[in-house]
Amino acid sequence: MNQATPQPLSFAFDRASGELSATWQPVQGFPPLTLAFLKQAMADQGLTKLFFQDSVLNAFVRKAEDAKEPITQVIAERRDGEFSLEVDDDLMTASLTLVPPYGGRAKSVEVVNAIRAAGITYGILHEQLRAALSAGFCNKLVVAQGLMPTPAEPARFESLLEEKEEELADIDEDAVVSYADMGHILLVKVGDPLMRRIPPVPGQDGIDIRGGKVPARPIADVPFSKECIGAEPSEEDPDLLVAIVPGQPTVIKNGVKVNPVLDVENVDLSTGNLSFEGTVRVSGDVLTGMKMNVGGDVVVNGTVEAAEIVAGGSVTVKGGVIGHTEGVTAQAGTTSIASRISSQKSVQVMFAESAHIEAAEDILVLGNARHCELLAGNEITVGKGNPRTGHIIGGRVEATNIIRANVIGAPTTTHTRVQVGLDPYLEEKIAIKEQEYTRKVAELDRTIKQQSYYKLNPEKATPELLHETSDKRKALAYEVKVLLEEVSQMKEGMVAAEDARIIVAKAVHEGTELRIGHEVWPVQSDLGGGTAQLFEGDIRYNPKK
Repeated sequence: MNQATPQPLSFAFDRASGELSATWQPVQGFPPLTLAFLKQAMADQGLTKLFFQDSVLNAFVRKAEDAKEPITQVIAERRDGEFSLEVDDDLMTASLTLVPPYGGRAKSVEVVNAIRAAGITYGILHEQLRAALSAGFCNKLVVAQGLMPTPAEPARFESLLEEKEEELADIDEDAVVSYADMGHILLVKVGDPLMRRIPPVPGQDGIDIRGGKVPARPIADVPFSKECIGAEPSEEDPDLLVAIVPGQPTVIKNGVKVNPVLDVENVDLSTGNLSFEGTVRVSGDVLTGMKMNVGGDVVVNGTVEAAEIVAGGSVTVKGGVIGHTEGVTAQAGTTSIASRISSQKSVQVMFAESAHIEAAEDILVLGNARHCELLAGNEITVGKGNPRTGHIIGGRVEATNIIRANVIGAPTTTHTRVQVGLDPYLEEKIAIKEQEYTRKVAELDRTIKQQSYYKLNPEKATPELLHETSDKRKALAYEVKVLLEEVSQMKEGMVAAEDARIIVAKAVHEGTELRIGHEVWPVQSDLGGGTAQLFEGDIRYNPKK
């Protein structure tokens, strides 16, 4: 394309090469060529769409300033559009860079073909792509985006102990509740739920821009911790952790520990009354008015005041048991008791005063027992390791086989009752059996009368009713027979064993009442040490040699 101008400046465009040449013809009296004039002349002839650089134009202007002869120079060129398509190594993103054309042809078709050639079929951002092709330029524009995998959700562990704590705090505002009965220690029983495991949720696979699968990252299926001592997954629900022993729970990573031994500093209003199936260790004291109902052993390092302890195991009080007699009315023949200990095994205390202590097996009082009720299924020993202790003063002491003490009674003739040869609990057991026997005999009598009535009045009973009444009579007759045998056997057990004895190391004071079996011997004067036991049906006291 040849352009002419009446001015000294002219342009020539070579369509084949796409180059634009400028020619300056020096004319006398014509102003010198400037860059502004050159650019305006190009604009006037529509040549600014070509690619040019100011540095090239300036070089041409400088040459024209000193030219005496016409000069010609290529100052611009036609350029087609360019593009680059970048695909990330992970095939999740494709980015397009477009360089616009300068008087040449755009590469829209080539871009689309390149996308196809790259195998991009998924996640093409058509709106962004169309806008970029329409504008003719863009720089690293994302034109295709894969679908990232959805991350997996790891297993979660949710403690259920908060619910137990809320139960402790949930008190009926209108109810009359003793503050001591408000439990303040979180305890669990066998089978109580402790923690819920929420299984992991697998991630969803993603899709790359070529339509390929992008696998989600696998995640480990984390089980409950192996450190869950005292707890295990439920057989019915393996994602539910339950207690397999009673105790105090502690949350650990991915689990809960249950300590079958409950350790407390003191049993007081801060702990509330304790009801626990395991073992309880008290580093301090059990204070007045408190109650402990424990399925296992109880160990108290301090003292037990006017409190109550019921244990399925043994009870050890390393201090002493001190009941308060103030405000407690004693019945005739008994002592004022405001401290109670009951054990299905044995009891050991440092000393006891105004206390009721009973044990299915043995009782050991290391020091003295003053105004106490001591009941043991086997033996009672008062005083061990210190000859100055071992005094039984006042109260009632009963054991099935042996009672040992250094001194029984006091010089003040305090009434003290000591008994062996009978199970302290047997009379109560016999009374319960006899009551049951009486009820069964009365029921059997009514059934016999009913059966006789039906025989006299057969129209009053169906065959089924007659059969039912007959079976009931037979069953009751058998139950009555069994109960009678049990009562007889229990009464035979009340007969004092010949080996039952009371062993005294130092003295028995006047006012003491010694009992062996059903025999009673009031001590009329002070005695030295010796052994009391049955001989030919009477109590005989053999002085210590």
